[in-house]
Amino acid sequence: MSLLKYIDRAKRMDDLIRRKATGCAEEFAAKLGICKSQLYQDLNEMKELGAPIKYCHTHKSYVYSIEAKLIFTFNGNLGKIRGGQNILCDSSITGVRNFMFAVQ
Repeated sequence: MSLLKYIDRAKRMDDLIRRKATGCAEEFAAKLGICKSQLYQDLNEMKELGAPIKYCHTHKSYVYSIEAKLIFTFNGNLGKIRGGQNILCDSSITGVRNFMFAVQ
């Protein structure tokens, strides 16, 4: 899959999760146009980055357990700081946890 398609899907996932509008796994996968096994892979990758994703039976949706947002950044300087790897940043100004996919 191209990087841009991956980014678009991850942004869509983040939007649905933040709005508590994913539905169950089958519905979430259908909204993204992917199979359920791919959805689980993508959710696990986001969790590996530190995204606090869980399924809420009350909302019948995947949610962030704390307020969070996925941010993509393209910055050559990140390689000097963290080897250009995925990093997790806490924003003390907004109180929203930002999950960054850093690409050199």
